[in-house]
Amino acid sequence: MLYATGAAAAVIAAVAVLAGVLRGFDGGLDLLLGSLVVLVPSCWVALSLTARRSTGGAVWVGLARYTAAAVGFALLFALRPSSSAEMVLLGSILALLIPPIVLAWQQRPDK
Repeated sequence: MLYATGAAAAVIAAVAVLAGVLRGFDGGLDLLLGSLVVLVPSCWVALSLTARRSTGGAVWVGLARYTAAAVGFALLFALRPSSSAEMVLLGSILALLIPPIVLAWQQRPDK
């Protein structure tokens, strides 16, 4: 899971550079920040689930993950009110979709 999150970060960084070229620096930065709001709690979950001692039940870890993401979005728009909501949303969607795709690719039967 940690590998999938890292792969997602690499893909999103490339997409953010492309968005920066096409929509300007702020567009690429907004995409990157939107993805970080989702990827940072995902990394925490991946690390806590792979640790020898889990920090709690899966329900509590999931609740903490989504709470951290909600706080991250609130902070992002409070600190950067001029952020493009579309680019932030695109970054968060990519951060939600890419890790499961990478995991499915890793676990395909013909590997």
